Amino acid sequence: MDWETARQRAADRARKLWALSLSLFVVLVVSIAVSDFLKPLLLQVREWRELSPTGGVAPGEVLTWVSLRALWAAPALALAAAIWAAQNYLRHLGAGELWNAGTARLLRRVGSALLLSAALTAVGVPSGTRWLEARGGFDVTLSTEVLTLGVLGALLIVMADLLKDVLQTSSALKADSDGFV
Repeated sequence: MDWETARQRAADRARKLWALSLSLFVVLVVSIAVSDFLKPLLLQVREWRELSPTGGVAPGEVLTWVSLRALWAAPALALAAAIWAAQNYLRHLGAGELWNAGTARLLRRVGSALLLSAALTAVGVPSGTRWLEARGGFDVTLSTEVLTLGVLGALLIVMADLLKDVLQTSSALKADSDGFV
């Protein structure tokens, strides 16, 4: 198989995967909105009405509730950012751009999103929850899954840096060889 045929096949597959990854991104964001905000809000409004039938709910309580929900959704939103980066890369790949600097950027963005999600899950969410609930302090919640996610993210960032160097070197070699022709 020659280079152009391989490139075309990769572009065709990338276009199909792009549509799938974009759909998954939309489903994930809608799922986060419904499960982390809308459904709990409906339940919470009912509870607020029962506790305070004559008056309204204190704005501080509503702000705290919304802040907690946003904080708890943050790790999933970081993972959604990884899916967004992947669909963006697949869009470029579908246009025929193979193995360029975008490949290294994709690995770095996905790795950063995984690392951010792990950090938020392990430190940001537990500590932020304590502060929003007026308990103060610092909290760390570690699990095998969170550590694995963080290590995988860090490895992808390192791989992106290595790949970036390889791609830059190969681009320079190609430019030199094109200069001889």
